[in-house]
Amino acid sequence: MADLLVPPRDVVPKTGDDDPLDFYYRPLTKALYRGRLRMAIDLLGDTHFASLLDVGYGSGIFLPELARHTDRLVGLEVHDEAPRVQEMLRRLDLRAELVQGSLYQLPFADGEFDALVCISVLEHMTDLDGALTELSRVVRPGGTVVLGFPVRNPITDSFFRLVGYDPRELHPSGHEDILAAARRHSGLAVERETRMPCFLPTSFAGYAGCRARAL
Repeated sequence: MADLLVPPRDVVPKTGDDDPLDFYYRPLTKALYRGRLRMAIDLLGDTHFASLLDVGYGSGIFLPELARHTDRLVGLEVHDEAPRVQEMLRRLDLRAELVQGSLYQLPFADGEFDALVCISVLEHMTDLDGALTELSRVVRPGGTVVLGFPVRNPITDSFFRLVGYDPRELHPSGHEDILAAARRHSGLAVERETRMPCFLPTSFAGYAGCRARAL
C-alpha cells in the first residue's frame, strides 16, 4: 500500500477546541492517530470506488487520502467549518463535496454511495442502532462500510483523562458496544474485524475497526 497521504499541518484547519488534529503531528501520538487512518484504508481494500462518503470528516485530514480511492468524494460534518476545509482542499488541488448535517438524518438518497467511512464518530453516540441504520441506508446493497473507533480499556481511559476528558462522557459507547451493534444490524454483514496494534488482543489494543457489506 502506498504511504498514507497526510497534508502538511500548516494547511489543515483546526475546527474547534475538541478537534484532535494536533495529535496527528505530535511525535508521541501521531503513530496511533495516523495508524487508525491506515487501518481504515486497509479495510477499504484495493477497490477504487465510484463514490465514497466520509462521515465525520472533522478537519479534513483524511480527505486527501480518501480522494485517491474514489471518483466522487463527499464529506459530512455537524460543524460549519466547511469553507476552511475547502480552502485546504483548494490548496492541495483536490475536490470534495462537503455537507453539513446529522449522522441520524443523512441528507442523501438510499444507496447513493458505493462506500462509506466513519472513523472516531460512533463512540460518541448512544443510539448505535439508529446510527448504523442511517449509515447502511445510504450505501448501495453490496457496498462497503468501514467503521473505526477507540478501544475502551485502562490504557486508553488514562490517555483521555491525561488530555482533559472524562472517557465515559467523551465516549459513552465502547468498542464492544459498537462491534455488537454492527454484528446484529440487519442492514450490515460484518466481513472483517481488526485492531491496532494487530499483534495485541483487541481488549489491549488502542483502536479497532471493522468492514461490513451493506445489505
